[in-house]
Amino acid sequence: MNLTQATDLPLMVDLHGLKLAFQTPDAPLRERFEEVYGHLPQANGAESDIFIGWHIHKLPSAPPPPPGMPVLSEGPLVGYYGQGSLVAIRMPKYGLITVDLDQQRLVGAVTRNTLEAYGAFEDVLLISLAPLYRRRGWFPLHAFAALAPGGKVALITGAMGAGKTTTGLALLSAGWKLLSNDSPLLSLRPDGQVDVLAYPGRLSAFDDSLARFEGLRRFVGEAEAKAEVKTFDLLAPSGPQKRVFRAEEAFVEPWAAKGRAGGIFLPQVIPGLDQSELVEVSPKEALLQLVPQAIEGWDKAAIGQTLRLLGKLVEQAPCYQLKLSPQVEQLPALIAGGMG
Repeated sequence: MNLTQATDLPLMVDLHGLKLAFQTPDAPLRERFEEVYGHLPQANGAESDIFIGWHIHKLPSAPPPPPGMPVLSEGPLVGYYGQGSLVAIRMPKYGLITVDLDQQRLVGAVTRNTLEAYGAFEDVLLISLAPLYRRRGWFPLHAFAALAPGGKVALITGAMGAGKTTTGLALLSAGWKLLSNDSPLLSLRPDGQVDVLAYPGRLSAFDDSLARFEGLRRFVGEAEAKAEVKTFDLLAPSGPQKRVFRAEEAFVEPWAAKGRAGGIFLPQVIPGLDQSELVEVSPKEALLQLVPQAIEGWDKAAIGQTLRLLGKLVEQAPCYQLKLSPQVEQLPALIAGGMG
């Protein structure tokens, strides 16, 4: 799909029937949006459901919070300020975005760090869109989501370094389809079942993960040749480094649109383990693990709905601790066997 248009026109994409319009005077932002969202269908019509207007801030740090807007939540990485239907989201290294919950608009200035740090563009955009998504019944979860051939969706969630990405790449390498590298959207159906909706994003992995897969080793060499190693993402801006690539560059027709939740897997690398294994986790324990991956405390209006959805999810999908060994080829069959 080619979204290239005249610079005064927005880029329009269709996300599960929702029309997103992205408009910017800055070519690097347009190119990054197309790189991440360009595999989605082009939206028809002149009117959008959500309008996104960004420009590149001239200074290396974000503009200050809006004067007089009360603090909802403030931390070193993200601060939220609210007044009426307006929510200002300030990320000191990455930008200041104002979200109008009534008008379905988010506008603001982002720094060049947003383009230079791995995952920052995707993170800033999702953080800004998340309150609008939640009010439409779509709840982002920090997880890798993959659809089994002819089956259901595995949700792999955990902290950085837990093995989430390596596990996900093992599934894609075995023919599973990608729903999201980092932020699938959970939706509660009228019959009470939980659907997992795809959400755009590039793939990324450390060199030692890529080296485990014959079809992905080339990205280490290509990245070294191009010197395109990127600083890690928004949540760990000074951490280790990853290689970044689009799913279409690594796999044939990699994307799926949605699927029914079939299992929750909490990976943990276990040194010296010969074979990966699944250990059942109670729904209550799984819920405690999922809450910090899905709930933003400042958005009090959405907390009840999110908890209800997560409660349904752990009731319907079996939950496991996934103890990881170095033998990645075992993972697809192991995870498929644990799906409900």
